[in-house]
Amino acid sequence: MSNAISSSGAKPPKKLFQVATATSAAIANTLAPGAAFRLLEVRLKINTAGTTSEAFTITMDAGDGAAYDALLLTQNTKVPAITDLVVPFGDGYEFEADDELDAAWPNTENRTYGLTWVYEYV
Repeated sequence: MSNAISSSGAKPPKKLFQVATATSAAIANTLAPGAAFRLLEVRLKINTAGTTSEAFTITMDAGDGAAYDALLLTQNTKVPAITDLVVPFGDGYEFEADDELDAAWPNTENRTYGLTWVYEYV
């Protein structure tokens, strides 16, 4: 994506990144930019395929209350054997300033992982 200025004078949105990594802990990571945002992509890198069925999840914790919370993604990391997961989001995944996205994964086999959130302000 270019950072060129459009004819209206507005710059295109800038991609922002939030990362988390560990070698032996569960994923319990929250994306909470504090301003309206659009989720563009979630990336998960796991060093080795697991032998235990464990769900990687992304849940919206709605600022409007628990009645509006929603599961956005659930992916078993055993079947198929996940070592690289890239999930595109984009248009239609806009969130309010008080919304938070929570990523969770038990990681009971203590594998090394890297989690990357890609988002932009809207």
